[in-house]
Amino acid sequence: MRKAPFEVTILVENHPCDVMRVISSSGMRAHVENVRLREQSTDHIVLFDGEVSRDDVQRLRQVAVKVLKISSNRVWVRTNGCAVCRVLYTSDVVVENMKVVGNNAILYTMLVPNSTSLRELLSNLVKSGVKVTVLNISEVTDAVLTDRQIEILKLAYKLGYFDDDRKITLTQLAEKLGVSTPTLDEVLRKALRKVVKYYLDKHG
Repeated sequence: MRKAPFEVTILVENHPCDVMRVISSSGMRAHVENVRLREQSTDHIVLFDGEVSRDDVQRLRQVAVKVLKISSNRVWVRTNGCAVCRVLYTSDVVVENMKVVGNNAILYTMLVPNSTSLRELLSNLVKSGVKVTVLNISEVTDAVLTDRQIEILKLAYKLGYFDDDRKITLTQLAEKLGVSTPTLDEVLRKALRKVVKYYLDKHG
């Protein structure tokens, strides 16, 4: 049983994402480029091969609560979130990367704190009706994050601390965690240093 954090890559097939379904069923020459999980919604950035048409926007609006054209070939789509997004958001993992493969499948790479969390995640995903395949598990080695650092990074990410338009300040985050602002600043810096070192060692 793994007690230290590790990185996992899983393939989720039969994905229930409404945005992916509309793109596939309508024959759009586009794909979901990025996804941002939120508590009660999911934001998608959809990249088109060419210029976005008015019909494309209208089709996406059928499954969205908000659609915004952000460039000639990119659209921001907010939905209420699918079952998979809700499982990922409420689970004890940090999603590092996602990649759409095919019409209804996504590769997720994530940091998982321990084996128990991974088992719970896989069980909940299967219960949501998707097919899940674990493709890779790797140690975080000398960049190991503590459980507390994982907890803080996950909360900071979910509350928008790392967003370009920062949704929460360091002081507000510290209040939610019940620690002082200087203490949180130190924890975040140490955790991010480990994450950056791990990424550079791996992709260097």
